[in-house]
Amino acid sequence: MIVGLMISPTITFGEDTAWQEATIIEPFLEIHTGPGSSYPVFYVAEKGETVSLMKRRVDWYEIRLRNGTEGWAYRHEIEKTLLAAGYRKRWTERIYDKFITRRAALGWSAGTFGGDQALYVRITYTLIDSLALEANGGFASGDLGSTQLYHGGVVVTPWRGEWLTINGTIGGGVTHVSPTSLLVNVESGTFSTAYAGAGITIPLFRNLEGRADVRHFTLFMNTEQTEEFQEYSAGLVFRF
Repeated sequence: MIVGLMISPTITFGEDTAWQEATIIEPFLEIHTGPGSSYPVFYVAEKGETVSLMKRRVDWYEIRLRNGTEGWAYRHEIEKTLLAAGYRKRWTERIYDKFITRRAALGWSAGTFGGDQALYVRITYTLIDSLALEANGGFASGDLGSTQLYHGGVVVTPWRGEWLTINGTIGGGVTHVSPTSLLVNVESGTFSTAYAGAGITIPLFRNLEGRADVRHFTLFMNTEQTEEFQEYSAGLVFRF
């Protein structure tokens, strides 16, 4: 539901804190106990009540009512009418909205790399709907040693549906291999790496997605030798 707000001049609560006031002009505004839809609605502000905008956290505004009630309101329920009414965003909010909102994502996943158990962290930045940049780091461990992976590349989205998105990935980086003492005459080393793969993304909640990937890695051990590895992973992605 879109909630209309009429902006009043900035007022001050306490000695050093100034917040901007807004008057609710739609029937009601749901106020949550925390900055997320998973937090329960504990108060419903009615038309004509005045709220003060205290701070913003991602897609949520912390607000205070004249009666002292404090809580969180979802950005998309108030922002259009805030802007129409003349709400002035801070420079940090303007940068966030222009360069970060729905563009940056942070993900965690688990799976296997060459048969070893692996964990990954990924940071993705969307350039356009069908193209994104991605940096990822991972760690794999098995009976014969451990592997550290540091890679970057591009994510291409050839098809996007309401409940399923298909992605292609390609990139490269370095892989550091540390064999255990069980392997004789095998030294640790850092090797150039290239990869290509495919995956799917499924929306779960408002800013949360599920992601699964299959990638094929080529490690360039030296000018004459390469090693091939398969990676399978699945995890969660939080989109800012």
